[in-house]
Amino acid sequence: MTTDHHATSARQVPGIAVIGCGRISRSHLAAVASQPELAMLVATVDTDRALAERAKDSYQARFALDDIDAALAHPDVDAVVLCLPNHLHAPIAIKAARAGKHVLVEKPMADNAREALAMAEAADAHRVVLAVAQCRRHFRAIQYLADHHAEFGALISAQVSLGVYWSDAQAAWWREADKASGLVVALNGPHVLDFVQMVMRDDPLRVHAEAVRRNDFWAGEDEAMMLLAYPGRRIASVHLSFNQRPVENRKVLVYEHGTVVIEHDTQLSFNGQVLVRQGDDERRHYLDEAIEFERQFREFALAIAGKPNRSVMAAEGIRLMHTLDAVHRAFGSGQPVTLAGAAPATATLDAVP
Repeated sequence: MTTDHHATSARQVPGIAVIGCGRISRSHLAAVASQPELAMLVATVDTDRALAERAKDSYQARFALDDIDAALAHPDVDAVVLCLPNHLHAPIAIKAARAGKHVLVEKPMADNAREALAMAEAADAHRVVLAVAQCRRHFRAIQYLADHHAEFGALISAQVSLGVYWSDAQAAWWREADKASGLVVALNGPHVLDFVQMVMRDDPLRVHAEAVRRNDFWAGEDEAMMLLAYPGRRIASVHLSFNQRPVENRKVLVYEHGTVVIEHDTQLSFNGQVLVRQGDDERRHYLDEAIEFERQFREFALAIAGKPNRSVMAAEGIRLMHTLDAVHRAFGSGQPVTLAGAAPATATLDAVP
């Protein structure tokens, strides 16, 4: 993509503030700190000053701040990485855009499509990049699929299962009913539905969904299944779980010429032949300074520079939020939801957006 972006300072690389120093921030911080040729880590920011200080010391940031407004006003901050609770994504992203800062926001982009659209409008108005952190797109197997999908023929169906196990809430807000509704869908739904959106290259026509809560130590649903119908008589099924041992992360894609199976986003086989194997650098857990975050930040830096990149940009994020909204309506009502105006997005799988 090309963007009319603001010039950075004489450093030649953009200055970054990571806002929110909780559980997901470690991989984002490492991604910035490990690539000084791309950016400089200027500030770690958290309302819990002790967290910000620890992050500053661990990743050699210049400043630790407990005031978001101070970070956005800092002259050396050109872009922000937002690692905040979901309900804060939209207001802080909009505030950052109005301050002229590029934004990489953790998934989900927002709490709903209306907020996501407002974020994109603010970014457009202030001519800054707004990208969504979909780290799983940056594994080699997923990128291979993006680059070679046409070789498999027409896609017929997709089956995606992402099951993990948590013995308790992993963040305080998971226990708050007004914030944790649809918990497993809100947290892992953006991963799997982004993948389905990528491979289907269309928005769904209809969504069926069920979600239930089995555990009382969080306030939202921890088990979900959904079925999505797409143009061309194509369908996708999705299973999400916070109760599954061992962990399962499996994608089965039925194509005209055979079947693609992707295990843990890192190994891809076609008709039983392994085409992409997991690299040794892809074995870290996503909360533990994972390589896919490093690759993701590199693409964000390219987007800031106005160069071709694989970033998930705001338009794709808005489409995903429309689908997530439909999923929430479907499991909340117990009725299928029809999406109006579903339109193809044939560039979604292109190697360079």
